[in-house]
This record gives sequence, C-alpha cells and structure tokens, in this order.
Amino acid sequence: MSARVGKPLVALMCLQAPLELFHALGLHAFKVYGGSHAGARLSAPLLPAIMCPMLRSALGALVIPGLRPEEGWKAFVAPTTCDWVVKIDELFAAAGVSAPCPSWRLELPHLKDRPESQERWLEEIYGLRTFLLGTAGRKKLHAKELRRSMDIYQKAWAAFSELIALRREGKAPLTWCAVIGNSFFYDDVEAWTARLKEAVALFRARPPAPARRPRVFLAGSPVFFPNLKLPRLIEEAGLECVMDDLCSSERVFPGAVFYDDFSEHGLLKALAQRYHQGCLCPTFADNDRRVNNIIAPAHKRLYRGVIFHVLKGCHPFDLESVSLEGRIKSEGLKFIKLETDYTAEDGQTLLTRLEAFHSSLAD
Repeated sequence: MSARVGKPLVALMCLQAPLELFHALGLHAFKVYGGSHAGARLSAPLLPAIMCPMLRSALGALVIPGLRPEEGWKAFVAPTTCDWVVKIDELFAAAGVSAPCPSWRLELPHLKDRPESQERWLEEIYGLRTFLLGTAGRKKLHAKELRRSMDIYQKAWAAFSELIALRREGKAPLTWCAVIGNSFFYDDVEAWTARLKEAVALFRARPPAPARRPRVFLAGSPVFFPNLKLPRLIEEAGLECVMDDLCSSERVFPGAVFYDDFSEHGLLKALAQRYHQGCLCPTFADNDRRVNNIIAPAHKRLYRGVIFHVLKGCHPFDLESVSLEGRIKSEGLKFIKLETDYTAEDGQTLLTRLEAFHSSLAD
C-alpha cells in the first residue's frame, strides 16, 4: 500500500480526523480494514462476544501479513468516536496484538453546538498537527501546502458529488457506490479522483433503473469492504437504494470546506469546523440534523422506505434506531431494522425480510 500511494501510511480508525492534514504532510491516511471477515475471525475468541464487528475485524487484521504495523505503518490515529475506541489499548491487549506505535488519540467532544466543544476540538486538531509533524519528520506545516491539499480534496468531493447525483437518478447501483466509497483509502486521492471521473462517465451513459423498483434510503452502521453482504441483498430483493448516510459511502466526505482566512490557523479552524459540525455520527448527543437529513422534504420525494442497518455490538446505532423508527413512520415512510454480523449464515433470513419490505412498499 505504501508503495502504491508513494507515501508513508498512517492507520486511521475513523473519518473524524481531517484527511487534508495528513496529505499536506506527505502522509497517507489509511482506514484499517473494518470489513475483513478473516480479521474478525482471528480476534473473535479473544474479545467480548457482543462487540462491534468492525473493530473486532480491525484488531484481527493487525496480525494479517501485509497489514502489520511493522510492514509500512508510521503511526496510528484513533478518534474517540465511541466507547469501543476509547478502550482501544485494552482491546489491543485482549486481542494479543501489539498496539501500533507511535499512536495518537483525538478526543472527540460529543456536543457539537457548544462553543467550548468547538474550541476544544480545534485544540485537538492542533495536537494532531503536532503529532503528524513528528511522524513526517517535519518541523513546520506551510499554509500553502495545506491549501493545496484542501483544493485536491475539494475536487475529489466534487467528483463524488456527481456520483451521488447519478444515484438519485437510479443510474449508480448501491453496491458499486459502496465499492467506490471504500476504495477511497486504497489509492492516492488524485488517482482515485481520476478513476472516479471515468466511472461517473460510464454510469451517466447507463439507463436509469426501472421505475417499478421501490426506492429506499439506507441508514445506520457503515458497510466496509469486503463485507458487502447488505448492499447485494438489497439489490437482490429488487430494491433501489438512491440515498444513504453511511460514513463508508455518501459521508466519506464531510462536504465542502469554506474559509476566508488563508493563514495556517484559519485553515485548521475551517477543517476542524467542517469535520466536527458536518459529521452526522450517532455518537453525538445533539444530532437532530442527522434525522432531519433523512426526512427532509426534498429527500422524502426520492424514496418510500428506510432500511436501518445495525451491526451487532454497534450500540450507538442500535440505540438510535429506537427513536428514529417513530420519527420515520410519523412521516408516512416505511421502516425496517436489520441487525447482522460479519457472517453469511443470516443472508437468507435478511433477504426474506427485505423481500417482505419490498412487498410493503408496493402496497
């Protein structure tokens, strides 16, 4: 991977850390394999039975040849987005693997709208900057370098927005969008953007999906390669997923970054605000915007039902589904919650439930 992107790798547990900052310092942020079935099986006997399978998979992946820290990783960054990640050191010890060193934690304030939370998050970003400078063997971050990286990611986001627009038209299938979103970390961002533009051109030339296929919104736990079971089952059930709010798909990018202060401080502040305020993760306490994004009038015209995906052990999403179901149904939309793990055994059961959901949408 390091040879492919031409940069040292920094393992990353969550998208909450500004990717532009890594890029500006000549580093490549790589999302640890969160969907590896093999990784999950390797660590399962050593970890709690009811545990986030994404993290279990990531911990197990650390012992797979080619992914070990000593085989190319320069550092490890873990934003504390949930309780599982807060306990990451203990989980490393329980899994019997050596924690990647050096490592850095980003303490995420879980109240977005408080000014003091925003100030504290900016301090965390400054701390990350200092850590990454040491990782890169640098003494200074130049504002010009950071602006260039921000422009590069803006172009990637613009290209990705074109793909999302094609999804709304029914021209870009869910599984392909999931693969493209997941591939973001496997390549240099500029090379990925170029390939994405080629894919967009191909999707644009496709006819839209048949109008008779019920359209749905996919929410909940992210779907990481190679665990693409759910996207495949949704399409096999004859449903057309035109929107999602998964951090592995449409929320790979937090959106555009706006700034009018071209100093290093101004750029870091703009990045901090966008990654904090723009995130719709259920780990935040003040998160009405996440629900409003699903039931927005402009969005409701695109689909008739919501599929809520919960990975067993993913407690924030599991808890959110309880309150979200009532809000969704009160808007006249259908709702189904699917709980699953990194196994193939429940595939037929999930397919049967999705086919029944398909029938309810056709009523």
